[in-house]
Order: sequence, then C-alpha cells, then structure tokens
Amino acid sequence: MTELRALLQEKQIQKAVVIDDVFDDAPRPDELDHGDWATFFDDLGNDDHDTLEALFPGFKDTDTADLRESQDFVNVLWGNRQRLPAGPIGTLFRDYENTNATERAEVEGLVQTLEKLGLTCARIGRDPSAEAVDANLIVIDLFLGRNQTGDDMERAIARARALVAERAENPPLVILTSRSPRLNENRDAFRDKAGLLGSTFRVASKSDLGKDGALEAMLLRLAHHYEDAKRVAGFVHAWDSGLNEARERFIRVLRRLDLSDLAQVRALLLDFEGERLGEYLLDVADRVLQHEIEDDDDTIAAALELNKIDLDKYPAPHLTGTPDLQDLVHRMVFLHRDRLRLSEDNGKPVLQFGDVLRWKKEGEEVYGNDVCLAVTPACDLVRGGAERVMLLAGKLEELQPRDWSYKAGPVRTAIIILPEEGRRWIKWNLKDVRTLGWEELDGLLGEGQRLIRIGRLREIYAIEIQEMLLADLGRIGRPANMPVPFRVSVSLYYVDTASNARKLEIREIESAACYVGRDHDSKPVHRLVLTERDCDQIEQALKTLEENSVHNSARPSLEAVKSDQGFFARFERGEIDMSPESGTKYIKGTDNKIYAAINRGQELEEGNTVTGDSRKAAIIVKVTDIPEESDE
Repeated sequence: MTELRALLQEKQIQKAVVIDDVFDDAPRPDELDHGDWATFFDDLGNDDHDTLEALFPGFKDTDTADLRESQDFVNVLWGNRQRLPAGPIGTLFRDYENTNATERAEVEGLVQTLEKLGLTCARIGRDPSAEAVDANLIVIDLFLGRNQTGDDMERAIARARALVAERAENPPLVILTSRSPRLNENRDAFRDKAGLLGSTFRVASKSDLGKDGALEAMLLRLAHHYEDAKRVAGFVHAWDSGLNEARERFIRVLRRLDLSDLAQVRALLLDFEGERLGEYLLDVADRVLQHEIEDDDDTIAAALELNKIDLDKYPAPHLTGTPDLQDLVHRMVFLHRDRLRLSEDNGKPVLQFGDVLRWKKEGEEVYGNDVCLAVTPACDLVRGGAERVMLLAGKLEELQPRDWSYKAGPVRTAIIILPEEGRRWIKWNLKDVRTLGWEELDGLLGEGQRLIRIGRLREIYAIEIQEMLLADLGRIGRPANMPVPFRVSVSLYYVDTASNARKLEIREIESAACYVGRDHDSKPVHRLVLTERDCDQIEQALKTLEENSVHNSARPSLEAVKSDQGFFARFERGEIDMSPESGTKYIKGTDNKIYAAINRGQELEEGNTVTGDSRKAAIIVKVTDIPEESDE
C-alpha cells in the first residue's frame, strides 16, 4: 500500500472520480414502480394534497400520469420526505432506497480504498459535474441508470467520451465496472465509442474490485506504465491532428488541378501507358498524402517519443490478443478490395501487376485453393507490351500459428483475409511459373469464370516476390510483419500424490492468446499471453495450494514457485514460450527446478496419469489452438 501510494504521487495521479447512478441526488421517475405510485396517490389525505400543492404549485390540477413522469415532482418528493406522511412516501421510495443503499455501500468501499491511497475522490451521479473534468482516475459504471438499458449505457459512454475528449495528450486512467453480467460483452464497444486508449483502460466487475487487494493491484499496473501510456496517447493525438492538417494541405494541392492539366496527363502519359485516369490519380493521391503526413513535425516528434518506451517492462495485456493485428498486416500487404473497381471494364477485371487470381477447376462450382500472382512488369501490362502474361503459381493454406514465419522460405504472403472464409496465407512456388496469352486470359477471367481476382498486393510486396522469382536478388526492404496473436484455450492442472492430473481451483481462463514472432535468427517464437486477471488468479491459486496435495516430485518446485516472484512476472509479461508444434516445453527456475510444463496440442484431462518430467512441475498448462472463425 505504501509503495502504491508513493507511486501514485510520483505519477501525479492525485484526483479520482467515481461516477455511478447510486450517487444521484434523487431517483428517476422510471425507477419507481407504477404500483407504488398508485398506492402513494391513493393514500394521500386532504392535508397531504394541500402540502404538496404548496411544495409543487399546480399539483392538484396536474394529472397523476403526468406527475409520475415529472423529474421535478420526484425531486420535490425526495427532498421533502421528512415533511410528507411516512406511509405513502415510504411505499413509493422503499424499494429504491433499499436497493440503492446496498449498491451504494459496495461503491463506497471503492471510494474508501481510493482515499486510503491518498487520492481525493469525488462522488458523481448521472448529471455532469465540473469535479470530474480534471480527474486523473475515472471509475465509471457501465450503466448510468438502475434499469441498465441501452440508453443507460450510451449515457455512460457519452460521459466518458466528454471527459477524455479534451485531454487526448494527457488522458486519465479509466476503470469500467458494473454488477451486470453484460460487462465483458460490452467492454470493447464502450472503449471504442468513448475513444479510450487500451493502455489506460481497465475492466472489472464490482465484486472483483471489492476483493482484497484487487483495486490496488490494478492501479499499481496502470501507474507503473502511465508515462508510456501517455506517450502512446500523444502519438495517437498527433497522428489524428496531423492527418487532418495533411488532408487540408493535400486538398489545396488537388484543387489546383484543372481539367486542362488532366487532359495533358492523359495525352502525354496515360494514353501511352494504357492506364486509366481515375486509378492513376488515386495512386498519386496515396503518395502525396503520405508525403504530407511525413511533413508533420508533431507526428514525427510523437513517433520519436515512442522510442523511449522500455518494452522489456511491458505489462500483461488486460484483454488478450485479438486477430486485430492480423488484420493490420493484411491491410499493410493488400489494397482495399473496393480499390480494384477502378481497374474493371464493365465489371470485368483489367489485370494489373500484383493481382492475385484464384482458380476454379473445369466443371466445378467452387473456387479451389490454387492461386496465381501477376508478375509481368506493370508497364508491360498497362501498355499491352507483353504478348503473354507471366503468372506465379501458389496455394492458399489455412493460417495456423506455426505458419507465421519470418524465414526467407518458403516464399509467402503472410496473410490474406477472404470474405466468408477467414484468414489464410499463400505459399508461392518459384518453380511453377505459367504464362497466358491475352485472349486466353480474357476468356478465363471474370465473375463465375475459371479465374477470379481476390486481391492485389501493394507494390512493394509484389515487387519483392517478383524479384525473388526473376533475379534472386534477395528481399526488398519492407516493414516486417508484426507478431500477431492466435486464440488458444488454456486449462491448468497440478499433479496429485497418485500422479494424476487435477484441475487448479480457479475461475475459467477468460481469454488467452499465442503470439507468434521471431528471434534474432528468424526462428519462430510462440509465446503464451494471459490477461492480468488470469495472471493474478494463477498466482493466488498456486500460493494457496497445499504441499501435501501434490506429487512428491513436484513439491520442491511448488515451494520455489511460491517464493519466486520472477516466475509470476513472466506470466505478467507474456514471456512463457511454447512449442511451435504439438509438444511439451518446460519452464525452469532456480536450481533448474521445473516450474511449469506447457503442454500444447496434447490430450490431458482430469484424472489422467501424468508421467515423466511433467510430474516435477508445480503447474501444467494445457494449451489448445482454437480454429479461426470466418470473417463475415
């Protein structure tokens, strides 16, 4: 606690705000029961009507249905509860007061924890308050409303968005919480709609936050990496602002083009090249806009700041890897599908350099996995200078973690995302080069024909493959594909005294990922990454596991694990290496003890007999690859 308190002061995290409808000044009309309203009005006497008329002028002349919907009337009743008859007013508010008291006590526990850490903490309900504007930490309920409707969630999103919108370069930390079981399914939508950064955003249920040490552990992680998170925020903000300014500069240049300029471009260049004006200008726009972005000093400065982040100390992910990084690589490698419409003639593709074509066997209805890449030089394609088109053959393969490789061979396109089919990669065969004449190609290419265009590689990626094929001059320098996550399921076991596998007593692992990258020698590296919550519960479960419950061979390892914080830090940082293929890899600690056996793609169930060195492990982690779902 003392360490965290000092860290929060060092990072200047001094003011917190807890936003929850339990702190509302009065209930909302839709939170009061219609039956209780009826009883309330029925039980009022003549003197009570006179009192209410004095408190709320016009009461006697207003229909009860309108009074039930009036927030002003509810405020009057709530503020004058002591002056009104106990029977009717108690009937109307009893359910709200009881529920609110219980829920408020739970939230007050969070407030007290924050105050013990030296933070000034404001309590705010649904209505906006100036107290929240400069808060360094925001704890907000997913639903700002007792009925937990969609409107209640949108209200919370709008509040969070308003609080971070003007602080893009210095964002507050945000913890989203709720007692609702819908918290996890709505967390991503909340983050994205509110414009929150993943590095400053955390999600936990109210019951989890109320557990001893849970809120402190979350704040410790957030505070440790707050400066780096602000660097990321600065880059995103600089990019956002720089993109708008670059767009304005680019539009000014583009507006200067006159029809006469375009006519000269066509007459002196495009007619000879055989290229269409729209596609050519879009190519020009791509490159000029990129130049303008590179001209933005703030964007470059923010990018330089990112270099200061010490990624060796990165935290465990709060939400494990999704296929989003795979999608980013796909976008880096391929042009958008809609761009290809610019190279069509009445709906029929006009072949371009880098086009990826997919074959359908004669007489079959479904396109197969055979593909080819147009590698004829671009100038020969657009001018029709080549008598035959050169095509490099390849094959679509299912994308698995073992296939994400950084080696030079086999020649590959790391990922292609096909609508309704999902993620694949393409294995190119440099020994299988085909040529087709223009008439033959024209008869094969088109929707429903034997050849269909499924994408186009960006120029640098197409050139790399072309160079490998034609000159074997080595790789063209290009951005390396990012390490990407693949979904996996994880189960945890220990070995009992009879050498049988027993499940570790933890909640089900929420989500896990296998990140695939490379080492210095370009060999594939597969790492298991778990969320903060899962890391915490594994640590707690192992520390409470009794020594006499485990196999004799595992007891030294279990004792060592309990005292070795470095082991749990490896889970935190995602430094748990796995076998790229099916197999077992051992994680060792001090004195060469086997701390963990990472069992990938192998059968292991409750009660199975455990043999070999796995019996020496304090924990057995069973990892199962989950097939990727098709992208709709």
